[in-house]
Amino acid sequence: MPFNSNTARVAGQKSKRGKAKYTTEIRDKLNNLTDYLIQDLNIQDLDTNEKLALLRILLAYTLPKPKIDNEVQEQKHFTVEVIDKLA
Repeated sequence: MPFNSNTARVAGQKSKRGKAKYTTEIRDKLNNLTDYLIQDLNIQDLDTNEKLALLRILLAYTLPKPKIDNEVQEQKHFTVEVIDKLA
């Protein structure tokens, strides 16, 4: 049986690995812990290095990632013609 898009789709649906048992429970606990830590955080008590580290972490989640444009820009070729007014 050849490997094509149909057989790949079927192979992707079959999984020998079982479902995660604690995924939603762990995510809920981590979300609760994160909420508690954010509410308990006093920014005025942080020193400059800690504020910069916090800013670096927060910016990774708030700033959009730049798109890398792989297209090569078309280069315009032109010639320079020197006109001598004295002649």
